[in-house]
Amino acid sequence: MNEKSLAQYRKANDSEADRHIETLLESFRTITSTLELDEVLRKIMRCAFTIFRSTDAGYIQLFDEKSQKLIVKAFVGFNDRIQSFRVDIGESIVGKVFRDGCVRMLRTTKEIYDHMSDLSEENFKILHSSIKSEKMVQSLLSVPITYGEKRIGVMTLHRFEKEEQPSERDLLLLQSFASHIAIAIRNAQLHEEVQKNLNEVTHLFNKLETANKLLQKRMDIHNHLTRLSIENKGLNSILTEMNSLMGKTVVFADYLDGSFSPSSQFPFKKAVADLFMLLKNKTTPVYVWISDCSHASYYVHPIRSESVFLGCLIVEGNGPLSPEDRLVVEQGVPILTLELMKRISRSDLLYRETYEKYHKFLKTKNPLQAEAIVEELGMSIKKFIQTVLIELYGNSDPYARANDARSLVAHLESRLPAENRLVMFVNDKIILFSTTSNEREQARLIALVRDVIDGWNRRFTVAARAGVSTGMYYPGYAEENHNKAEKALLYLKRQNKKGIFHFHEMGVGRLFLHHHLSEIESFLSETLSVLWTERETYKELWQTLISYVENSRSMAVTAKQLHIHPNTLYHRMKKIEDMLRIDFDNYEDHLKIQLAVYLYNHFYDVDGE
Repeated sequence: MNEKSLAQYRKANDSEADRHIETLLESFRTITSTLELDEVLRKIMRCAFTIFRSTDAGYIQLFDEKSQKLIVKAFVGFNDRIQSFRVDIGESIVGKVFRDGCVRMLRTTKEIYDHMSDLSEENFKILHSSIKSEKMVQSLLSVPITYGEKRIGVMTLHRFEKEEQPSERDLLLLQSFASHIAIAIRNAQLHEEVQKNLNEVTHLFNKLETANKLLQKRMDIHNHLTRLSIENKGLNSILTEMNSLMGKTVVFADYLDGSFSPSSQFPFKKAVADLFMLLKNKTTPVYVWISDCSHASYYVHPIRSESVFLGCLIVEGNGPLSPEDRLVVEQGVPILTLELMKRISRSDLLYRETYEKYHKFLKTKNPLQAEAIVEELGMSIKKFIQTVLIELYGNSDPYARANDARSLVAHLESRLPAENRLVMFVNDKIILFSTTSNEREQARLIALVRDVIDGWNRRFTVAARAGVSTGMYYPGYAEENHNKAEKALLYLKRQNKKGIFHFHEMGVGRLFLHHHLSEIESFLSETLSVLWTERETYKELWQTLISYVENSRSMAVTAKQLHIHPNTLYHRMKKIEDMLRIDFDNYEDHLKIQLAVYLYNHFYDVDGE
């Protein structure tokens, strides 16, 4: 790509996120320009302040094996007393970040001090006496610094002003930054070890020389791949270069849409879904063997950004990777991760822009204005509209759940017709909006959505549920249609069910959708008395009542269903009337009991109890 086309590419992709990422990548080149550990750490802190402009102070702590403590090695915004701040594993915020390998983003002073409740008195005094400003810390970002499977330290950034609070994007950016500085720190540590051993043990000269060469090669590979990312060459260029360096076929299998980069007739395509299931929760590479492939052995490295599974790097070959090949993978994986996070960031930004136009369309009552907005969305107004709202549940990690949602969007995009529909993921929900000319097209689209969601729920433990609403279009009705889809989704959520549910199937249940379960519980308790509060004790009478109401009070049908004599049923029903002080021949009594059974079936009998 020449300079002119590169400039045009950057202009076409101009965004704050891209500028931040380019600054980040330029910082990596600066940081890795030296192998002196102290200088590397100082450069890291300077670069961190360049990238995260909302930061007022920060420090890097490295884990000391001898003392088993986290020791401050570089800092900005503190005085020299911060060097005495030494934290045990699991102590306070940074100790827990190191122990658990989990990031912390705290946005209030109270939240920060609550998480520091177990900080030793000595460390508390040191920390406060080392802060140059007398202002209280308002927000804090802390991330583990991890090299491979080993945590080597923690990086923590402070903010003393309430403005410019850290965002989720700052957190993702900081995680990517931490993964790269881990390599720079580890490289510098290795360099120190090499130099020390070289001076002390002359008979290890040959071994140290080899290590130096590998270290230099590691640096060369990292700088080369980083330059490709800085120049926006893209994922395929990085993979092609890794392929050239290793002399092997190297591809990336994308978890979001199941595609391969570079695109090729790779024999792994048939097994990629099973591969994702195998490696989705793993962090270490594996060797796999495919029985129906001619080249049966593959090295597969899961690519993640913390809890978010992005896909797999696959290297074809029949034996273990050589040390040189491992260097290429080791240096390439963080670069690939950053490229993928850039792509996700751009995609999320596009979803947000699309949603803003869609939301404006929902609020617009003027026909001409509504039609103009729909055209901006790449659609046209037709006779019928349909709205589908989808949410995932079953995973408490919001980042991993969001990534699964993006994967489900890709599944939908691949199955649905391209015309007159939009699919976006925003505010933890997938929104599908479409227009059709007739009800047959409408039914086909809903059937496709049902097929995708049912297929998803068969394969994944993170379940999907969808609320659907359809209708004829007229200005202003789109928002009402959207709200009906919300209610259908809420109905499924209240019943803890997965799958797809249409608003028109809700029936009388919509009247109780926004009632709290405590209100329904109170009505059932008042109406059904001990039959409700002591269902296990009166299980036989309870089942008799349910069957009697569901069979429209038919004694013959109910007796047959319960396998009892009609006289036995008569005596049971008489006993129920006496216990509840009702008369089934009384219209109001019958209506109350019928409503109580309906509410039980729809809000409590989720698992067919």
